[in-house]
Amino acid sequence: MDKCPYCSKAIHFEESDNAVFKLDESEKPFDSLTDGFDIATGFCPSCNGLLVLYRQGTYKHDKYDTYLSEIHKEEIIFPKYFVRNIPTEVPEPYKTDFKEAAAVISLSPKASAAVSRRSLQNLLRDHFNIKGSSLAAEINDFINLSGIPSYLVEAVDAIRNVGNFAAHPLKDTSTGEIIDVENGEAEWLLDVLESLFDFAFVQPKTLEKQKKQLNEKLKKLGKPPMKGT
Repeated sequence: MDKCPYCSKAIHFEESDNAVFKLDESEKPFDSLTDGFDIATGFCPSCNGLLVLYRQGTYKHDKYDTYLSEIHKEEIIFPKYFVRNIPTEVPEPYKTDFKEAAAVISLSPKASAAVSRRSLQNLLRDHFNIKGSSLAAEINDFINLSGIPSYLVEAVDAIRNVGNFAAHPLKDTSTGEIIDVENGEAEWLLDVLESLFDFAFVQPKTLEKQKKQLNEKLKKLGKPPMKGT
């Protein structure tokens, strides 16, 4: 396991408990070295989230214990998908759509990408007041807006290339359609949505809070408030 599915921090899994079993002959894979499995539990050292792994390997036992000497296969069975925390500042329906897209990404990247594309288009239309003939056109209008950070311009612009819109026109004109996705496309859409949410909803709230705190200090000093507040 490279990353914790809760906090996305790079971790080295250390089990706190496990149960080891020997595979029946009919259950053994073609690899003759794999003849056992275990269910291992542990906690992320960064966020303390519970992790449950299913592992296959070589079954071993001695007078003290049973164990797997080698791990040939490893799968996280709890949680079943990577948890993506979303800031409280993000309003509905974006919050629900994002959670839904994140929840199904390991089961169906196609479904996840469809929800994300729909959410992206709604965000461009409703928050940034961009309404075009297609998602690609709306992306083009967004990246030409003034005041958009360059990192966000490049990230949003890359959606067309990562998704290969030229080969999949339905992604451009029917954003909610469940169709084939490129490798990494569903994950990229979630990453870009996170950045857009931060820019559109989180940063303005943070600046508003900071301005309020500064004005309170100015008031105590008998000074006028900041301009534009």
